[in-house]
Amino acid sequence: MKLNKLLITGLLSFSINTGFAADHNEAPQVRIDPAADINDLYTFINPNDSDELILAATYVPFAGSGSKFSDAVEYNFNISNDANNYKVLTCTFDVDDMVSCAFDGGTPVTGNIGDTIQGDSMRVYTGLRDDPFFFDAVAFGQTVATLQPQFTNPGSNTFLGLDTLAIVIGIDKSVLTNNNADPTLSIYSTTNRLSGESLNGSITGSFYNTDQSGHGFMVEILPNNRVFATWYVFDNQGNPLWLVGTGTYQGLTINLPLQRLDGGMFPPNFNADDVVRTDVGTLSFDFTGCNNANVDFQSSNEADLNSTSLQVSRLTSIEGNPCGIVKNGQIDRMGRPAINTALINLLNDTGLKDQYNSAQDPSTWAGLFQAEISANLAALDTLDGVTGNALLDADTLASVLVNDVLLINTSIATCDAYLAVELNVAGQCGGRTLARDVIDDTLGAVVGPGVIDGVDNDSAFLQEFPFLGLPNSQ
Repeated sequence: MKLNKLLITGLLSFSINTGFAADHNEAPQVRIDPAADINDLYTFINPNDSDELILAATYVPFAGSGSKFSDAVEYNFNISNDANNYKVLTCTFDVDDMVSCAFDGGTPVTGNIGDTIQGDSMRVYTGLRDDPFFFDAVAFGQTVATLQPQFTNPGSNTFLGLDTLAIVIGIDKSVLTNNNADPTLSIYSTTNRLSGESLNGSITGSFYNTDQSGHGFMVEILPNNRVFATWYVFDNQGNPLWLVGTGTYQGLTINLPLQRLDGGMFPPNFNADDVVRTDVGTLSFDFTGCNNANVDFQSSNEADLNSTSLQVSRLTSIEGNPCGIVKNGQIDRMGRPAINTALINLLNDTGLKDQYNSAQDPSTWAGLFQAEISANLAALDTLDGVTGNALLDADTLASVLVNDVLLINTSIATCDAYLAVELNVAGQCGGRTLARDVIDDTLGAVVGPGVIDGVDNDSAFLQEFPFLGLPNSQ
């Protein structure tokens, strides 16, 4: 069956822009706030101890040895044993590489990032680990482009060798299940940024006054709230002038001292010792959005350079780095893998991806997103050339998936089947294990039976807590 042009375009855009990662980089706001981006959520019964429930969430796509959790973000696990009232387990971090995890009003488990920290009925590990997600994103893109499955066996894992930041928690399941009387849990993860609006690396670029084209600013955001800026301008005698400075930003405001540079020669006659640096005053930017700012220069020598104020607009930006302002509030939300990635904003730009992530009340999710999910499930059902061979019809499946939580029956120790609680699979706890091929499960359910990507788990998981494999980068 041929898909219409709109569907082809939408699916191609979906494949290229997201790579069909479980939840990596799936929405505009998390792409500019990677420290608050949830990659994946896992929950299973500890295979070595049937009384311990394991919660694991990964953050920061494509993390490296220098990646850190944010001290301005709450990392939350939302857990309910009655599908309505959720207890929230929150982990926070400070600038001294310490982590603290606690239930609402409970005694926190506190210790160093990278250590396993033991508390009362709970233990915690946080740090850099191998990303356990596996999928052939390239073959999926080719599948979409040709409108028939292009997966090979074996496939190629797009996420091979990549790392992520992880929070892994082991908790006595009786604490969550009313002493095991209510064993089935609903679990989803969220991130909540505590600080107000703030600049970030995506603001880097050049800015100018539209009425005075010919002079302007290059602004570069550096780590640790630092900024480097250059003002390419002219002095009062009409000579080209460089004004440079390094300072800090707080919220949407940049402040930095400026120096003028004189005395240098054109290479190869340049000598750094000949450059004279002279303090000329202070420069501030007050951003009113990602692309506009009010600039104020206060001269320290009015006879040389006069104080002035002007408005500037963005002229250039870094390719592939969409500009945005870091916001406060709930930034990301995830239960099951690939729901927002695959089933929201698939056919056209509905603008729902950020809204999906920020929706806090589970009772509102169906009204906000079920119709969108149903429409996209109907589209994905045709991808293998056959219509009507998905696990359930689009409307029914959407009504299940819109409740975007992992369900786990903690009274069952065996956890080898994804969606086991939803599908009433006997002898299986449900949840999601690290090794479970949830993408094959998802492709078979929403596209058609037998559609797989041919990629098996290739991570070397630990047999003991915290279970996630050692990082690839040190």
